[in-house]
Amino acid sequence: MMQLKNFLLLLLLLPFFLFPRPVHAGDLAIGLEDGWIWQVAVLPPSDGWESERGKSALGAVRYAEWKVKDSADGVAGRDIRFLKEEPLSRDDAEERVARWRENGIAAVLSLGGTEDISLLRPLLGKSGPVFLSAYGEGGDITEGGVPLPMMFALDLYRDFRIAAFAEYAKRTLGPGSGVAILGDRLDPSLERFARNLGDMLSSFGYSVSRFWLPGAGMDSFRMIEAEAISEGASVLVSWAGSMVVRDIWRAVRRKEGVFRIWYGGEPLRLLLSFNGIVVADQDVPLGRDRSFVTLGREIWRRTRTVVKDASAAGRAYAACEWIFEGFRRAGSKDPGPLANAMRAVSDTALGSSTFSVNPATHRPFARETAILEVENRTFRPVDFFQVKGPEYLP
Repeated sequence: MMQLKNFLLLLLLLPFFLFPRPVHAGDLAIGLEDGWIWQVAVLPPSDGWESERGKSALGAVRYAEWKVKDSADGVAGRDIRFLKEEPLSRDDAEERVARWRENGIAAVLSLGGTEDISLLRPLLGKSGPVFLSAYGEGGDITEGGVPLPMMFALDLYRDFRIAAFAEYAKRTLGPGSGVAILGDRLDPSLERFARNLGDMLSSFGYSVSRFWLPGAGMDSFRMIEAEAISEGASVLVSWAGSMVVRDIWRAVRRKEGVFRIWYGGEPLRLLLSFNGIVVADQDVPLGRDRSFVTLGREIWRRTRTVVKDASAAGRAYAACEWIFEGFRRAGSKDPGPLANAMRAVSDTALGSSTFSVNPATHRPFARETAILEVENRTFRPVDFFQVKGPEYLP
Protein backbone atom coordinates (compact mmCIF):
# COMPACT_ATOMS: atom_id res chain seq x y z
CA MET A 1 0.00 0.00 0.00
CA MET A 2 2.83 2.39 0.89
CA GLN A 3 4.50 1.65 -2.44
CA LEU A 4 1.28 2.51 -4.29
CA LYS A 5 0.98 5.83 -2.43
CA ASN A 6 4.59 6.69 -3.26
CA PHE A 7 3.99 5.82 -6.88
CA LEU A 8 0.89 8.06 -7.07
CA LEU A 9 2.77 10.90 -5.38
CA LEU A 10 5.55 10.56 -7.94
CA LEU A 11 3.03 10.80 -10.78
CA LEU A 12 1.63 14.00 -9.28
CA LEU A 13 5.06 15.58 -8.92
CA LEU A 14 6.46 14.44 -12.27
CA PRO A 15 5.17 17.43 -14.30
CA PHE A 16 6.95 19.84 -11.95
CA PHE A 17 10.26 18.16 -12.75
CA LEU A 18 9.68 17.68 -16.47
CA PHE A 19 8.31 21.11 -17.35
CA PRO A 20 9.29 24.62 -16.30
CA ARG A 21 6.98 26.41 -13.92
CA PRO A 22 5.27 29.25 -15.84
CA VAL A 23 6.00 32.79 -14.76
CA HIS A 24 2.68 34.14 -13.53
CA ALA A 25 1.72 37.79 -13.81
CA GLY A 26 2.38 38.44 -10.12
CA ASP A 27 5.78 36.74 -10.24
CA LEU A 28 6.67 38.66 -13.39
CA ALA A 29 5.72 42.02 -11.86
CA ILE A 30 7.76 41.31 -8.74
CA GLY A 31 10.68 40.02 -10.81
CA LEU A 32 10.70 43.10 -13.02
CA GLU A 33 10.45 45.43 -10.05
CA ASP A 34 13.25 43.65 -8.19
CA GLY A 35 15.39 43.37 -11.34
CA TRP A 36 15.78 39.59 -11.39
CA ILE A 37 13.84 39.17 -14.65
CA TRP A 38 15.04 40.71 -17.92
CA GLN A 39 12.65 40.74 -20.88
CA VAL A 40 13.15 40.05 -24.57
CA ALA A 41 10.37 40.68 -27.11
CA VAL A 42 10.07 37.98 -29.80
CA LEU A 43 8.60 38.73 -33.24
CA PRO A 44 7.12 35.84 -35.27
CA PRO A 45 8.16 34.44 -38.65
CA SER A 46 6.49 35.94 -41.69
CA ASP A 47 4.09 32.97 -41.87
CA GLY A 48 3.00 33.41 -38.25
CA TRP A 49 3.22 31.60 -34.94
CA GLU A 50 0.89 28.80 -36.04
CA SER A 51 3.07 27.76 -38.97
CA GLU A 52 5.53 24.88 -38.66
CA ARG A 53 8.36 27.38 -38.61
CA GLY A 54 6.63 29.51 -35.98
CA LYS A 55 5.87 26.60 -33.64
CA SER A 56 9.36 25.14 -34.02
CA ALA A 57 11.14 28.44 -33.41
CA LEU A 58 8.94 29.33 -30.43
CA GLY A 59 9.58 25.89 -28.97
CA ALA A 60 13.31 26.57 -29.15
CA VAL A 61 12.86 29.95 -27.47
CA ARG A 62 10.83 28.39 -24.64
CA TYR A 63 13.44 25.66 -24.24
CA ALA A 64 16.22 28.26 -24.00
CA GLU A 65 14.13 30.17 -21.47
CA TRP A 66 13.61 27.01 -19.41
CA LYS A 67 17.35 26.21 -19.37
CA VAL A 68 18.10 29.63 -17.90
CA LYS A 69 15.37 29.28 -15.29
CA ASP A 70 16.55 25.79 -14.38
CA SER A 71 20.20 26.79 -13.99
CA ALA A 72 21.72 27.84 -10.68
CA ASP A 73 23.05 31.20 -11.87
CA GLY A 74 20.62 32.09 -14.66
CA VAL A 75 22.11 34.68 -17.01
CA ALA A 76 24.17 37.28 -15.16
CA GLY A 77 22.16 36.24 -12.10
CA ARG A 78 18.80 36.88 -13.76
CA ASP A 79 15.96 34.96 -15.36
CA ILE A 80 15.13 35.83 -18.97
CA ARG A 81 11.52 36.15 -20.01
CA PHE A 82 10.72 35.98 -23.73
CA LEU A 83 7.51 37.83 -24.60
CA LYS A 84 5.64 36.41 -27.59
CA GLU A 85 4.62 39.36 -29.79
CA GLU A 86 2.18 39.77 -32.63
CA PRO A 87 3.53 40.53 -36.13
CA LEU A 88 4.93 44.00 -36.64
CA SER A 89 3.31 46.35 -39.16
CA ARG A 90 4.15 49.71 -40.63
CA ASP A 91 1.15 51.21 -38.83
CA ASP A 92 2.10 50.10 -35.33
CA ALA A 93 5.92 49.86 -35.41
CA GLU A 94 6.52 53.24 -33.79
CA GLU A 95 3.98 52.60 -31.03
CA ARG A 96 5.44 49.15 -30.37
CA VAL A 97 8.97 50.52 -29.96
CA ALA A 98 7.69 53.15 -27.53
CA ARG A 99 5.91 50.47 -25.53
CA TRP A 100 9.00 48.24 -25.44
CA ARG A 101 11.06 51.12 -24.06
CA GLU A 102 8.39 52.00 -21.52
CA ASN A 103 8.22 48.38 -20.33
CA GLY A 104 11.99 48.01 -20.05
CA ILE A 105 12.41 45.49 -22.88
CA ALA A 106 16.13 44.73 -23.10
CA ALA A 107 16.24 43.24 -26.60
CA VAL A 108 14.06 42.35 -29.58
CA LEU A 109 14.52 38.98 -31.26
CA SER A 110 13.07 38.71 -34.77
CA LEU A 111 12.30 35.27 -36.18
CA GLY A 112 11.09 36.87 -39.40
CA GLY A 113 12.74 38.17 -42.53
CA THR A 114 13.85 41.51 -43.85
CA GLU A 115 10.54 43.30 -43.17
CA ASP A 116 11.22 43.53 -39.42
CA ILE A 117 14.67 44.95 -40.14
CA SER A 118 13.37 47.60 -42.54
CA LEU A 119 10.63 48.67 -40.11
CA LEU A 120 12.76 48.79 -36.96
CA ARG A 121 16.09 49.99 -38.36
CA PRO A 122 15.15 53.70 -38.32
CA LEU A 123 13.33 53.44 -34.97
CA LEU A 124 15.76 51.61 -32.70
CA GLY A 125 18.98 51.26 -34.69
CA LYS A 126 20.76 53.99 -32.72
CA SER A 127 19.02 54.03 -29.34
CA GLY A 128 17.70 50.52 -28.73
CA PRO A 129 16.50 48.23 -27.46
CA VAL A 130 19.04 45.90 -29.07
CA PHE A 131 17.67 44.11 -32.14
CA LEU A 132 18.78 40.66 -33.37
CA SER A 133 17.44 38.91 -36.45
CA ALA A 134 17.71 35.12 -36.50
CA TYR A 135 17.88 35.53 -40.29
CA GLY A 136 18.72 38.85 -41.95
CA GLU A 137 20.46 37.90 -45.20
CA GLY A 138 18.57 40.49 -47.22
CA GLY A 139 18.34 43.19 -44.56
CA ASP A 140 20.65 46.20 -44.42
CA ILE A 141 21.62 46.88 -40.79
CA THR A 142 24.06 49.66 -41.67
CA GLU A 143 24.08 53.41 -42.13
CA GLY A 144 26.76 55.14 -44.15
CA GLY A 145 28.76 51.91 -44.42
CA VAL A 146 28.84 51.32 -40.66
CA PRO A 147 26.57 48.91 -38.74
CA LEU A 148 23.98 50.66 -36.61
CA PRO A 149 24.97 50.14 -32.96
CA MET A 150 21.80 48.31 -31.92
CA MET A 151 21.31 46.10 -35.02
CA PHE A 152 22.58 42.51 -35.38
CA ALA A 153 21.85 39.53 -37.67
CA LEU A 154 22.70 35.82 -37.65
CA ASP A 155 23.01 35.55 -41.44
CA LEU A 156 25.82 36.89 -43.56
CA TYR A 157 24.64 39.71 -45.80
CA ARG A 158 23.59 38.60 -49.29
CA ASP A 159 26.93 39.59 -50.80
CA PHE A 160 28.44 36.47 -49.19
CA ARG A 161 27.80 34.96 -52.63
CA ILE A 162 30.77 36.94 -53.99
CA ALA A 163 33.14 34.91 -51.82
CA ALA A 164 31.11 31.72 -52.39
CA PHE A 165 31.36 31.95 -56.19
CA ALA A 166 35.04 32.87 -56.02
CA GLU A 167 35.73 29.77 -53.92
CA TYR A 168 33.59 27.55 -56.15
CA ALA A 169 35.42 28.86 -59.22
CA LYS A 170 38.74 27.83 -57.67
CA ARG A 171 37.32 24.37 -57.01
CA THR A 172 35.77 23.75 -60.43
CA LEU A 173 37.32 25.94 -63.16
CA GLY A 174 40.63 25.32 -64.85
CA PRO A 175 43.47 27.87 -64.74
CA GLY A 176 42.81 30.91 -66.89
CA SER A 177 39.17 29.98 -67.57
CA GLY A 178 36.88 32.68 -68.90
CA VAL A 179 34.17 34.07 -66.65
CA ALA A 180 31.49 36.49 -67.86
CA ILE A 181 29.83 38.64 -65.20
CA LEU A 182 26.50 40.36 -65.76
CA GLY A 183 25.64 43.29 -63.50
CA ASP A 184 23.26 46.22 -63.31
CA ARG A 185 24.71 49.75 -63.19
CA LEU A 186 21.32 51.15 -62.11
CA ASP A 187 21.43 49.16 -58.85
CA PRO A 188 24.40 50.24 -56.69
CA SER A 189 24.50 46.92 -54.81
CA LEU A 190 24.38 44.74 -57.91
CA GLU A 191 26.95 46.95 -59.62
CA ARG A 192 29.25 46.52 -56.62
CA PHE A 193 28.70 42.75 -56.48
CA ALA A 194 29.65 42.38 -60.15
CA ARG A 195 32.70 44.63 -59.81
CA ASN A 196 34.02 42.97 -56.65
CA LEU A 197 33.57 39.43 -57.93
CA GLY A 198 35.33 40.37 -61.16
CA ASP A 199 38.25 41.87 -59.26
CA MET A 200 38.50 38.78 -57.07
CA LEU A 201 38.43 36.34 -59.98
CA SER A 202 40.93 38.41 -61.95
CA SER A 203 43.32 38.23 -58.98
CA PHE A 204 43.02 34.42 -59.17
CA GLY A 205 44.12 34.45 -62.82
CA TYR A 206 40.77 34.00 -64.54
CA SER A 207 39.88 35.88 -67.71
CA VAL A 208 36.98 38.13 -66.68
CA SER A 209 34.55 39.96 -68.96
CA ARG A 210 31.97 42.31 -67.46
CA PHE A 211 28.63 43.04 -69.06
CA TRP A 212 25.94 45.42 -67.87
CA LEU A 213 22.19 44.95 -67.91
CA PRO A 214 20.95 46.52 -71.16
CA GLY A 215 17.89 48.66 -71.64
CA ALA A 216 17.22 47.72 -75.25
CA GLY A 217 15.40 44.40 -74.80
CA MET A 218 16.25 40.88 -75.92
CA ASP A 219 18.41 41.95 -78.88
CA SER A 220 20.92 43.36 -76.39
CA PHE A 221 20.80 40.14 -74.34
CA ARG A 222 21.58 38.14 -77.48
CA MET A 223 24.60 40.36 -78.11
CA ILE A 224 25.87 39.67 -74.59
CA GLU A 225 25.29 35.93 -74.98
CA ALA A 226 27.05 35.87 -78.34
CA GLU A 227 30.02 37.87 -77.07
CA ALA A 228 30.38 35.74 -73.93
CA ILE A 229 30.34 32.57 -76.05
CA SER A 230 32.84 33.99 -78.57
CA GLU A 231 35.20 34.90 -75.73
CA GLY A 232 35.10 31.30 -74.51
CA ALA A 233 33.44 31.96 -71.16
CA SER A 234 33.03 28.80 -69.09
CA VAL A 235 30.58 30.47 -66.73
CA LEU A 236 28.25 33.46 -66.78
CA VAL A 237 27.58 34.83 -63.31
CA SER A 238 24.43 36.95 -63.27
CA TRP A 239 23.74 39.54 -60.58
CA ALA A 240 20.63 40.57 -62.50
CA GLY A 241 17.17 39.34 -61.54
CA SER A 242 15.78 35.84 -61.91
CA MET A 243 13.79 36.82 -65.04
CA VAL A 244 17.03 37.79 -66.78
CA VAL A 245 18.63 34.48 -65.79
CA ARG A 246 15.70 32.52 -67.15
CA ASP A 247 15.75 34.47 -70.44
CA ILE A 248 19.46 33.76 -70.89
CA TRP A 249 18.99 30.09 -70.01
CA ARG A 250 16.24 29.73 -72.63
CA ALA A 251 18.41 31.44 -75.25
CA VAL A 252 21.49 29.24 -74.80
CA ARG A 253 20.19 25.89 -73.54
CA ARG A 254 20.38 24.17 -76.95
CA LYS A 255 23.72 25.59 -78.02
CA GLU A 256 26.84 23.44 -77.95
CA GLY A 257 29.75 24.29 -75.66
CA VAL A 258 27.87 27.14 -74.04
CA PHE A 259 28.69 28.66 -70.65
CA ARG A 260 27.09 27.50 -67.40
CA ILE A 261 24.94 29.97 -65.49
CA TRP A 262 25.52 30.92 -61.84
CA TYR A 263 22.82 33.10 -60.30
CA GLY A 264 23.75 35.61 -57.58
CA GLY A 265 20.34 35.66 -55.89
CA GLU A 266 18.43 33.36 -53.56
CA PRO A 267 17.49 29.79 -54.59
CA LEU A 268 13.93 30.66 -55.60
CA ARG A 269 11.43 27.94 -56.46
CA LEU A 270 10.72 29.60 -59.81
CA LEU A 271 14.21 28.50 -60.92
CA LEU A 272 13.43 24.80 -60.51
CA SER A 273 12.46 24.34 -64.16
CA PHE A 274 15.91 25.47 -65.36
CA ASN A 275 18.34 22.57 -65.05
CA GLY A 276 21.98 23.46 -64.52
CA ILE A 277 21.56 26.86 -62.87
CA VAL A 278 23.88 27.15 -59.86
CA VAL A 279 23.14 29.16 -56.70
CA ALA A 280 24.75 29.63 -53.26
CA ASP A 281 22.83 29.35 -49.99
CA GLN A 282 23.61 29.60 -46.26
CA ASP A 283 20.40 27.99 -44.97
CA VAL A 284 20.72 24.52 -46.55
CA PRO A 285 23.69 23.51 -44.33
CA LEU A 286 21.52 24.15 -41.27
CA GLY A 287 18.78 21.93 -42.66
CA ARG A 288 21.30 19.08 -42.90
CA ASP A 289 22.72 19.53 -39.41
CA ARG A 290 21.92 16.39 -37.43
CA SER A 291 22.53 18.10 -34.10
CA PHE A 292 19.24 19.92 -34.64
CA VAL A 293 17.49 16.55 -34.42
CA THR A 294 18.85 16.19 -30.89
CA LEU A 295 17.77 19.76 -30.14
CA GLY A 296 14.28 18.92 -31.37
CA ARG A 297 14.08 15.96 -29.01
CA GLU A 298 15.11 18.15 -26.07
CA ILE A 299 12.54 20.77 -27.02
CA TRP A 300 9.84 18.09 -27.11
CA ARG A 301 10.97 16.62 -23.79
CA ARG A 302 10.83 19.96 -21.99
CA THR A 303 8.06 21.87 -23.75
CA ARG A 304 6.02 19.23 -25.59
CA THR A 305 6.50 21.19 -28.82
CA VAL A 306 6.88 19.10 -31.96
CA VAL A 307 9.75 20.52 -34.03
CA LYS A 308 8.92 20.13 -37.71
CA ASP A 309 11.29 22.84 -38.92
CA ALA A 310 14.64 21.94 -37.40
CA SER A 311 16.47 24.79 -39.11
CA ALA A 312 14.08 27.39 -37.67
CA ALA A 313 14.45 25.88 -34.20
CA GLY A 314 18.23 25.82 -34.51
CA ARG A 315 18.40 29.43 -35.62
CA ALA A 316 16.10 30.57 -32.81
CA TYR A 317 18.11 28.69 -30.19
CA ALA A 318 21.44 30.07 -31.46
CA ALA A 319 19.99 33.61 -31.44
CA CYS A 320 18.88 33.12 -27.82
CA GLU A 321 22.38 31.96 -26.90
CA TRP A 322 23.85 35.05 -28.59
CA ILE A 323 21.58 37.29 -26.50
CA PHE A 324 22.37 35.35 -23.31
CA GLU A 325 26.10 35.71 -23.89
CA GLY A 326 25.61 39.43 -24.51
CA PHE A 327 23.83 39.73 -21.15
CA ARG A 328 26.60 37.79 -19.41
CA ARG A 329 29.35 39.94 -20.86
CA ALA A 330 27.51 43.20 -20.25
CA GLY A 331 26.13 42.34 -16.82
CA SER A 332 23.40 44.78 -17.75
CA LYS A 333 20.22 45.07 -19.79
CA ASP A 334 20.92 48.70 -20.74
CA PRO A 335 21.16 49.16 -24.54
CA GLY A 336 24.68 50.64 -24.71
CA PRO A 337 26.55 48.02 -22.64
CA LEU A 338 24.47 45.19 -24.09
CA ALA A 339 25.13 46.25 -27.70
CA ASN A 340 28.86 46.53 -27.03
CA ALA A 341 28.82 43.05 -25.52
CA MET A 342 26.84 41.61 -28.45
CA ARG A 343 29.63 42.78 -30.79
CA ALA A 344 32.20 40.74 -28.84
CA VAL A 345 30.39 37.39 -28.61
CA SER A 346 32.50 34.45 -29.78
CA ASP A 347 32.38 30.66 -30.08
CA THR A 348 28.59 30.48 -29.85
CA ALA A 349 26.98 27.25 -31.02
CA LEU A 350 24.99 27.15 -34.23
CA GLY A 351 24.15 23.49 -34.48
CA SER A 352 27.30 21.41 -34.77
CA SER A 353 29.42 24.45 -35.65
CA THR A 354 30.20 27.71 -33.84
CA PHE A 355 30.29 31.34 -34.86
CA SER A 356 31.99 34.49 -33.62
CA VAL A 357 30.66 37.98 -34.24
CA ASN A 358 32.52 40.36 -36.52
CA PRO A 359 32.36 43.77 -34.77
CA ALA A 360 32.81 45.46 -38.15
CA THR A 361 29.56 43.95 -39.52
CA HIS A 362 27.48 42.87 -36.47
CA ARG A 363 27.13 39.50 -38.20
CA PRO A 364 29.13 36.26 -37.87
CA PHE A 365 32.65 36.29 -39.29
CA ALA A 366 31.82 33.19 -41.36
CA ARG A 367 29.07 30.70 -42.13
CA GLU A 368 28.94 27.37 -43.92
CA THR A 369 27.64 27.73 -47.46
CA ALA A 370 26.11 25.24 -49.88
CA ILE A 371 26.48 25.36 -53.64
CA LEU A 372 23.27 24.07 -55.22
CA GLU A 373 22.55 23.05 -58.81
CA VAL A 374 19.07 22.72 -60.27
CA GLU A 375 18.42 19.15 -61.36
CA ASN A 376 15.04 17.54 -62.04
CA ARG A 377 13.14 20.29 -60.20
CA THR A 378 15.27 20.15 -57.06
CA PHE A 379 18.24 22.11 -55.74
CA ARG A 380 20.91 19.42 -55.53
CA PRO A 381 23.84 20.21 -53.18
CA VAL A 382 27.14 19.86 -55.03
CA ASP A 383 29.59 21.42 -52.53
CA PHE A 384 29.87 22.78 -48.98
CA PHE A 385 32.50 25.10 -47.50
CA GLN A 386 32.97 27.97 -45.04
CA VAL A 387 32.59 31.49 -46.40
CA LYS A 388 33.75 34.63 -44.63
CA GLY A 389 31.60 37.71 -44.76
CA PRO A 390 33.30 40.56 -46.63
CA GLU A 391 35.23 43.13 -44.62
CA TYR A 392 33.51 45.95 -46.49
CA LEU A 393 29.85 46.78 -45.89
CA PRO A 394 26.93 47.54 -48.21
